Amino acid sequence: MPDQAIVKEYLPGQGIAAHIDCGPCFGPQIATLSLGDACPMRFTHALTGAARDVWLPVGSLCVLSGPARHEWRHEIARRRTDPNPSGRRACARRVSVTFRTVTL
Repeated sequence: MPDQAIVKEYLPGQGIAAHIDCGPCFGPQIATLSLGDACPMRFTHALTGAARDVWLPVGSLCVLSGPARHEWRHEIARRRTDPNPSGRRACARRVSVTFRTVTL
């Protein structure tokens, strides 16, 4: 069970830099609930540089475990518009709630 919840607000043009959450600091799973607006999250493999975008719909829960938790960096770009199948769409306010288990 998580014992930490972090709530963050992201306005258009704000994002989060590529990172892997501290391995020894937090448990084997990290979950993020996306609220307010959908957005793409970019995953980049720390060793190979392979990259994948995963769309996070409003109300989605992204759970990172195994290789996704320990080998792939994740980030959300700082931009005011996002690509979509019909061109670009304006970003809106997004709130994330991240759940973790603190181990240190």
